[in-house]
Amino acid sequence: MRVLGIMINYRTADLTAKAADCLLAELDAIGDSHLLVIDNDSKDGSYEKLVQESAARDWGTRATVIASPRNGGYGYGINVGAAWGFAQPSPPDYIYVLNSDAFAVAASLRKMVAYMDAHPDVGLAGNDICGTEGQVQVSAFRFPTAWSELESYAQLKILSKMFGDRVVALGQSSQDREVDWVPGTSMLIRAAAWRRVGAFDEGFFLYFEEVDYCHRMRDAGWKVAYVANAPVTHIGSVSTGLDDESREMPQYWFDSRYRYFRKHHGKAYAAFSDLAFLLGHVTYLAKRRAQGQRATLRPSLLKNFVRFSVASFLNSGVPGDAAAQAQAPTT
Repeated sequence: MRVLGIMINYRTADLTAKAADCLLAELDAIGDSHLLVIDNDSKDGSYEKLVQESAARDWGTRATVIASPRNGGYGYGINVGAAWGFAQPSPPDYIYVLNSDAFAVAASLRKMVAYMDAHPDVGLAGNDICGTEGQVQVSAFRFPTAWSELESYAQLKILSKMFGDRVVALGQSSQDREVDWVPGTSMLIRAAAWRRVGAFDEGFFLYFEEVDYCHRMRDAGWKVAYVANAPVTHIGSVSTGLDDESREMPQYWFDSRYRYFRKHHGKAYAAFSDLAFLLGHVTYLAKRRAQGQRATLRPSLLKNFVRFSVASFLNSGVPGDAAAQAQAPTT
């Protein structure tokens, strides 16, 4: 098996089936590839619906629909799929993860595979991500730091100039390039790199799991790359609804953020990053007030941040390991 496509569904069976059709066309063009659609314990009939869609859309032996035993998060779902693939008589050379609300554009995956074939030191690659109206979404990033937390949330030009080399989001590029990390929306992972780095950290229920994985990938000596001009179309946050800024940020976002900083930089640095987060938001609020303009923050953002961050700091372990995470939604 050359490429194993993995698509994880959570309560969006109709949309997932449409996205799977697009991805199957790409996998068919590559040849000797397979699509695995995983229902992440939706408990809404999604698994049965996807089985029906598989037959109705004539996926045949090109695709397999399975049900994960529990909703353990996005990284957990990817791990379920990878384990399935490596257990096959012909395991994959590459694992391609694509969100269930993302649509492969013709030849995009083929271009990514060709890039990886030509660059054996690259363990993981991402690509262009565009909205449904063609708007370009950020597709390549630096690793977050305490300084980038301050710069990002304060929204002051002087800080952006001071910490220009710490800004997380990298600008759009027409050239392939090495980066720190790419979004989990669309990732091509070399099987050999997976075997060395290991599975996704399931302590990240949702968000930051790809940042952590790319960090581990680079720590293990593999490069992470952005492949230009190989787009996918992404709707975004269909399962989670987090594009709606009138909703509170869920606890698993705060837990995942803290887990990343503590895991890779230590407890003291994680606390410093929390202070930078707060200072950034306070600076933003003060700026808006001085301008006589209304500040826009998600409901209870700072209150929940303090609440969950203090709980994480006092926790002797790293947040995200509790079984309670199993009830939160995933994409």
